[in-house]
Amino acid sequence: MSVTTAVLVLLAVLLSGVYLSWTAGRLDRLHARVDAAWAALDAQLVRRAAAALALVPLLPPAEAAALDAAAHACIEARDEGREAVENRLSRALRSALAVLPPGTELEELQSAVTRVGLARSFHNAAVKDTRALRFRRIPRALRLNGRRAMPEYFEIDDTSLLQAVPRPPT
Repeated sequence: MSVTTAVLVLLAVLLSGVYLSWTAGRLDRLHARVDAAWAALDAQLVRRAAAALALVPLLPPAEAAALDAAAHACIEARDEGREAVENRLSRALRSALAVLPPGTELEELQSAVTRVGLARSFHNAAVKDTRALRFRRIPRALRLNGRRAMPEYFEIDDTSLLQAVPRPPT
């Protein structure tokens, strides 16, 4: 084997190693981004549940009980089954908004609902980017993700709730 061939083989191995190292680092950063986005989304979901609890004293007993139960379930919920619990809160909030007395102050709820939508968008974008890299051939074949679980999208029905909460006059 000539010196030129040896240098080319060494260069190819070196470049492959650099590429694999860069890809593994990128994948790790994307997973960290998903984790940070989930923490932000979780905080906003808890904030929305707290804003919902503030409405309970203003509601008739049936709606108050449903909203109270849904909000407490959201605060105590863990990752598994979280979407179902949050959807239940969205339905309870829509029902509560229909029977709230006119002129009720809803700034905190409006803010919380908006922030949940934004946090969910950021989380789902981070998940999309991470999944896109993980499904490529080389990262998948060489298992560059380590032992991390595949990140999942978080989908709840909050768009209709965003439209249901009246905006304060400006």
